[in-house]
Amino acid sequence: MGYRTILVELADDSGLEARLQVARTLAGRFDAALIGMHVMPPLFIPGSYGEAAAYLGPDLIEAQRAANQETRERVQAVFRNLCGEGANAIWQEAEGDRGALLAAAAYTADLVLASRAAAGGTDAPDVLDQLVTAAGVPVLALPPDVSGDLGQAVLVAWNGSREAARAAHDALPFLREAKRVILCAVGEAAAKSLGAAAAMLQRHGLAVHSQQVAEPDGDAGEVLLAQAGSQGADLLVMGAYGHARLRELVFGGATRHVLREATLPVLFGS
Repeated sequence: MGYRTILVELADDSGLEARLQVARTLAGRFDAALIGMHVMPPLFIPGSYGEAAAYLGPDLIEAQRAANQETRERVQAVFRNLCGEGANAIWQEAEGDRGALLAAAAYTADLVLASRAAAGGTDAPDVLDQLVTAAGVPVLALPPDVSGDLGQAVLVAWNGSREAARAAHDALPFLREAKRVILCAVGEAAAKSLGAAAAMLQRHGLAVHSQQVAEPDGDAGEVLLAQAGSQGADLLVMGAYGHARLRELVFGGATRHVLREATLPVLFGS
């Protein structure tokens, strides 16, 4: 098992170049084709009633079209400069709903790299929400200031659920390359199958360190991030339910906390 097709979100944001540097590094590590996808907003403003749309006048539509084209050219130049040309550096573009189109493109990928808001931000992770719940493949959420060759030390969150198991298996290409793998359970209930999970990963040839930490009075996400920090982890792996909103992820409020406060990349399983 490996990531042979990697899809990276090409949003025109402050983290674009760093995200592409990571994507290029991972494509080289896993001998993968790299698909960069840029989604332009549609040329209309949704209306307030049902599915009606209030369309802009011709001049404003043309101005928006020109702005889309300018952004497209700028993003494509960055992509080509960092990732080059050729069969393994593929540019894709579309117009419409960014989250839905990226999720659909993910169906033919093995791994998706997407942007995540800076730590402490308050913006709702709408695109990430759609990707995690609809992509069907693991999603690597990257902070805008991501750097380095991530995945050297990986903390895998474990609670004995299907979603945690799926995330651990989805992360196997990273875990095989990691220098250290820490399997972490928060609370006694989560730790009941910790030994069996560690043994399963060890049969894949991994040197796994199992760790049970006390269930907190507050947010388990804070505990996970603290453990990732104390262990020097540069990647956190978590599972996700296939529900409509990120609040339904396997760690619930813990995931919301991680999305808001994490300074390291987070891999969400499918």
